[in-house]
Amino acid sequence: RTWHPARSLTALPVELSRLVWDQLKASHAQEQQQAATAAGGTADAAQVPMPCSVMFPLVRDVWRVRELDLSDAGRWLTDQSLGALAYARGLESVRLTMCRFLTDAGIGQLARCGSLTTVDLSWTELGDAAMPHLASCRGLTSLNLTGLPALTDRGVSALLKLTGMRRLALAATGITDAALDYLTYYTRFPEANTAGAYGVAGLQWLELSNTRITDVGVGKLVAVLEDGKPFGKVFKELEYLALSMTTGVGPSAVRQVRVKYGFDAPLPNAQRTLAKSNAVALQAADWVIRFRPTKERQLPAPARSWEQTRMVAYVAAYTREMAGAAALAPPPAGPPQPTTAAGAEGAAWAGATGGAKRQRAG
Repeated sequence: RTWHPARSLTALPVELSRLVWDQLKASHAQEQQQAATAAGGTADAAQVPMPCSVMFPLVRDVWRVRELDLSDAGRWLTDQSLGALAYARGLESVRLTMCRFLTDAGIGQLARCGSLTTVDLSWTELGDAAMPHLASCRGLTSLNLTGLPALTDRGVSALLKLTGMRRLALAATGITDAALDYLTYYTRFPEANTAGAYGVAGLQWLELSNTRITDVGVGKLVAVLEDGKPFGKVFKELEYLALSMTTGVGPSAVRQVRVKYGFDAPLPNAQRTLAKSNAVALQAADWVIRFRPTKERQLPAPARSWEQTRMVAYVAAYTREMAGAAALAPPPAGPPQPTTAAGAEGAAWAGATGGAKRQRAG
């Protein structure tokens, strides 16, 4: 039967989709081989990648992936790649660690992923301008922004619309005490948040290692009355707090937070990594990569299922086709603009005299 992008495959089992995929690849290779032969080419000339239109029905209806790891993808993963993720129905988590060719504006593509809850953008080149775009992903509950030196307090303030946030990593960023002031403000002053549209009151994990925060910033975590007494817990559900390599935070401030929140320091040689229990500390240990990956300290290769591998292939094909279409697009049309003041005056004079001539002719 003929294959069409609009074909519905909602009833196709995943196992059977593998057979369909093998048949599609064989048919595609045969078509390209015939085209190459007709053009006088060879078998090598027939190696044309599978187009997105062929894969789309499977992506839309069958290859449902909840998580996708695109870490360290290299130059091929760009802003255009993120547009492909919108077609991955049910995608909840995407990891983009070390994807260095993403831009602040391009991150806005993620808002099209309606089911997205977890995003890892650690060690990318993003900054404050990307944060309003992320704030448009209202379903986010976990956000890893580790290793973004261009991220400052201003960027953190834009994230306060994500009221469902549970896990937030800001390690190795450019934030200061003002970031903690922003994060805690609407919990410390609930009267300023009458509509409940701002704040991260339900925060459970907070990673602040290797930042410029001081005792003043950490003090915001206990700057609220609790049962009529000062120094209460601002984040009632907080169960993990990392303050490693924060030279501006003294032992007394760490001790105050640890006591008020009932934290322990269960990890060896990590006295500033505080958690409710050993289980929480171990779970959070793999959440953040506190040092930038290098050739000597590379990221492990992602472990992907068959469906996830196919989805990565679709993202790559989408990126390639979108880049090709952009390269073929004509330049924007429009009249040339004057480049100098004299040129601007001349254009205005020509328009005025031309209008006068048309009036006399009429």
